[in-house]
Amino acid sequence: MLRNRRAFGGWLTAAIVFSLLPVPALAQETEGQKSIYDMPPVEESHIAAKYKATLEKPPNVEWFLGAELGFLAVASHIVQLGNDGTRFNYRDQGGQDVLFPFFRLSTELKFKGRHTIVFLYQPLKLSGETVLSQETTFDDVVFPAGTPLNSTYSFPFWRISYLYDFLRRSGDEVSIGFSLQIRNSTITFTSADGTLRADRRNIGPVPALKFRGRWAFDSGVWWGTEIDGIYAPISGINGSSNEVTGALLDASLRVGYDFSDRVAGFFNVRYLAGGAVGTDSTPDPGSDGYTKNWLNFITFSLGVEFRAIQR
Repeated sequence: MLRNRRAFGGWLTAAIVFSLLPVPALAQETEGQKSIYDMPPVEESHIAAKYKATLEKPPNVEWFLGAELGFLAVASHIVQLGNDGTRFNYRDQGGQDVLFPFFRLSTELKFKGRHTIVFLYQPLKLSGETVLSQETTFDDVVFPAGTPLNSTYSFPFWRISYLYDFLRRSGDEVSIGFSLQIRNSTITFTSADGTLRADRRNIGPVPALKFRGRWAFDSGVWWGTEIDGIYAPISGINGSSNEVTGALLDASLRVGYDFSDRVAGFFNVRYLAGGAVGTDSTPDPGSDGYTKNWLNFITFSLGVEFRAIQR
């Protein structure tokens, strides 16, 4: 009995000692198997990376240079020069039922993450040739039916804008501000032989409100909108010292892709509308000063934007 106890105690002691010793066959990892401590760190997801970027301090100064090139289609366009003048439809009667080239240039400076100054130049010149089907009058100049008529509608403008970004977030934007546009209008009607001619010219400031938004995805694709607009039935607000009702709407929707943090491309659809109606207190010679002009244009364009950053 005592012998059996001693034997059992010896086996128990050996088992305990053996269990405390390192056993390579059990401790080693099998081939193709790794400890969780040896595994590489999990790569940060695009969503997490974007969220992290929103917490970073934005660049101190950003400078952008943009350009668009495409075509313009006239949805509707009418003009009347003089109280007794003919209401002339440019699209149906003046040869504006075709597509016209379109381009615009812009540059902007963004500073302190929220404030943006934008400068835009928009050339706009539409020419048409037609033969009048009926007698037409512009500022007491009568063009008989059957007259070959050349028309030019030139309305280039310069616009400077200020925007305040409420998001202050990389890649996204919700900005509100205001614009000041300088109109430079020339309306000309000339008979093909040059014997008959009527024209109007006008330069003046046009204030407007401005909104701009931009929303980006992790893939580099983004979409945005930009709207400048005003409806002003009161002189002074609409940029005229006369009782003229004026309106302006320049609204665009675009889809783009960031090729890098320096270069982006986009496709843009724009609705450009506006005009004025009223009487100028200082009319041109041979005119009673009354003008009625409303237009609705649609543009399609491809654009590119270059960006420079200073942190």
